[in-house]
Amino acid sequence: MTDVYRNLRRGGGCWSVREGGRVVAHLPELALRDVRLIVQPGGRAACLRTGQRSVHAVARGTRTNLAGIPEGAVEVGYSPWQADHFTSRPGFRNALCARLIVFTSNGTAWALL
Repeated sequence: MTDVYRNLRRGGGCWSVREGGRVVAHLPELALRDVRLIVQPGGRAACLRTGQRSVHAVARGTRTNLAGIPEGAVEVGYSPWQADHFTSRPGFRNALCARLIVFTSNGTAWALL
């Protein structure tokens, strides 16, 4: 399984790719299929308490070929200050999983829920 999260510290932002608990790549764009969206409650609580971001939310799935943003995809994201889960936008509805997520070079993620 592959974990993906937004890395804001590397070159203005990229996607960090973690496999087997180790970061194996920093990519401008990629795609995952059969994705679970995971938020660690303790990490979120620490973030809220200290006001400092930490890696406590990831998209976990299987890497697949990037084919652009599919028709019907909705934007998904996570902010520890807004919710304790990933949300779809607009509307900020709960998003727990997705068939496919495309992570783009401009920092957005687009999902087929």
